[in-house]
Amino acid sequence: MLELKNIGKTFSGVNVLRGIDLVLKKGEVHALLGENGAGKSTLIKILNGYYQPDKGGEIKIEGRVIQFKKPKDALDASIHTIYQELTLCPLMTVAENLVIDKQGNFQGVFLKNREYKDIASKALEQLDQTDINPGHLVKELSIAQQQVVEIAKAIISDARVILMDEPTSSISQKDADKLMTIIKKLRDSGVTIIYISHRLHEIDGIADRITVLRDGDLVGTVNNDDVDEQDLINMMVGRELTNVYPKRDVEIGEPVLRVEGLTSENTFKDISFDVRKGEIFGIGGLVGSKRTEILEALFGMRPITGGKIYLRGKEFNPKSPLNAIKNRIAFITEDRKKSGLVLCLSVMENINLINAQEKSTFGYLNWKHMLDIAKKQQKTLDIKLNRLEQIVNTLSGGNQQKVALAKWLEFDPDIILFDEPTRGIDIGAKTEIYSIAGELAARGAAIIMVSSEMPELISIADRILVIREGEMKGIIGKEEASQELIMSLAALKDSNILTK
Repeated sequence: MLELKNIGKTFSGVNVLRGIDLVLKKGEVHALLGENGAGKSTLIKILNGYYQPDKGGEIKIEGRVIQFKKPKDALDASIHTIYQELTLCPLMTVAENLVIDKQGNFQGVFLKNREYKDIASKALEQLDQTDINPGHLVKELSIAQQQVVEIAKAIISDARVILMDEPTSSISQKDADKLMTIIKKLRDSGVTIIYISHRLHEIDGIADRITVLRDGDLVGTVNNDDVDEQDLINMMVGRELTNVYPKRDVEIGEPVLRVEGLTSENTFKDISFDVRKGEIFGIGGLVGSKRTEILEALFGMRPITGGKIYLRGKEFNPKSPLNAIKNRIAFITEDRKKSGLVLCLSVMENINLINAQEKSTFGYLNWKHMLDIAKKQQKTLDIKLNRLEQIVNTLSGGNQQKVALAKWLEFDPDIILFDEPTRGIDIGAKTEIYSIAGELAARGAAIIMVSSEMPELISIADRILVIREGEMKGIIGKEEASQELIMSLAALKDSNILTK
């Protein structure tokens, strides 16, 4: 179906891709793996016409050489991309989104809403997703449903190749399972799918073949049946990574933060727990269970309508994020691009976002001091970049996550709120983040970590609070923690255990 020969890409003298050869068969799911910065996103952007390959590179579709000068050229060639950040128009209906690039097919000056809905209904029916109403606004849909709409859009466009970039990073396991069923159905109908994911267990269940990139080079293409997760990890990182979830033994001290009956109206209610010095306290639950909202309340981003918070033994009311920061609380947010970083600023400026507020003299910034701090944190976290003046948006996801963390390290917080700290980053970067969390705990920080990845929680957390629909279902000790127990508490209506 699709063949790439000698594909390379250079930016400002830096080789991002070198001599990539790849063959994609009709009706296969082809996984594309690699650490952040390996070149996956660049290769995808070449395939969808956003970038053009360096001279000497060649793309063939069904044996015919083709050149993409812009994204519309790829769409015209029946290559459709579903990005991690969805590209639908939230204030338009499902049907309108599905035909937004087909307006030339409808004559007249008025919207043909009935025709739009008929087309949308047929596409959704083809995916067995008739519960989605074509007349509803996209903003009324869940993230998982919006992804289905993106796939339906590809079907209407008669896509022969669909590129999927981290499609399950923001949805529940239940919705991910539905997505896998849809993908298999597309494959059986002859559609070729390129699937990018950092969740290796997904790859095993869906991929026919797997291609691994590392540092812009092609490591190899293998049949899924011939490899296991450890083989893929070794291919990705270039070394044997035996301890994926490193956990330091840290002496747990006295409670630093205590929450009693914490409530935020219409969001969560009656949440009680404590977090101790040197402890990593996990919060688990399904997507949408209001875990993030609890962290937002602790950081002064969400109103507290009931209950009390005690910080170092004294009652504390986080009135604003600034108030929380002054009390040595840090918040590494889930969405680094929207709320963790300023994408148009340099790495050096992002690392100093918090520090600059504390160490300015008479309102003037000490740029030399800020540069020294940035150099120190770049070395500490091994942030891969060309120079500290580089715009942060040009970094890979894993390195962006390290920058989002680096801005808090010089601040030396007592309490760190981690919300999905490893979302959308590769296995090597995840291991580094776990090691950093362990180091911070060893220094005496109290860490609260929200995660949707149960193996991560079970391996890293000392205790785990499970939340379901804004209510706490129990606190599990490390010794008894298991995926089965966490899932039963998170998903089953009548399940509860005593808090510990």
